[in-house]
Amino acid sequence: MTQAEILTLIDEELTTDDVQTEMSPQKIVWTDHSGTENSVSPHQTAINGHGVIAWWQCNKAGKEEVRVRLQEKKVITWNPTITTLGQPIFRDGLLYFYENYLIIKYKDNHYQRLFIFNIQTLKDEEILINALTIQVKIIENELFLGGFYHDEEFIKITMYPDCLEKENIDEAYLQQRNITFD
Repeated sequence: MTQAEILTLIDEELTTDDVQTEMSPQKIVWTDHSGTENSVSPHQTAINGHGVIAWWQCNKAGKEEVRVRLQEKKVITWNPTITTLGQPIFRDGLLYFYENYLIIKYKDNHYQRLFIFNIQTLKDEEILINALTIQVKIIENELFLGGFYHDEEFIKITMYPDCLEKENIDEAYLQQRNITFD
């Protein structure tokens, strides 16, 4: 399914909730009950193999959130954690599904953050990494994370159906497996 098709599904979901939207190929825009503009762009969406849709919902007032429409057509909201008085932003962000795990990368005031949200248990886990900017590579059930600089950390997360396994790795491991960050 293309990101434009996912955007259409999100627009239909919002319309079901009696939200008046304006849709273009670049984004969906609407005003919430408090008069604040909200939007979703195609690159801020993800879908898994079971039809579960996720989207990063931008809000002009800084109340950004991730919405997930489950198979039962039930929508849940995950609020990005922030550690400053700033607001979370999706610039250089990532939403990606692996089975029932939603990988969420976004920028806090000074650095990037990465969470893995289990849509079955509704639990999230922040993956802490010693890096200002997080590079991401996903290969099947393995998530590789690393910084841009040689003195920054590399981590491999293996996603199993019932748990996550975190392992510190190095550049030699990545080279041995022929893994590069795009």
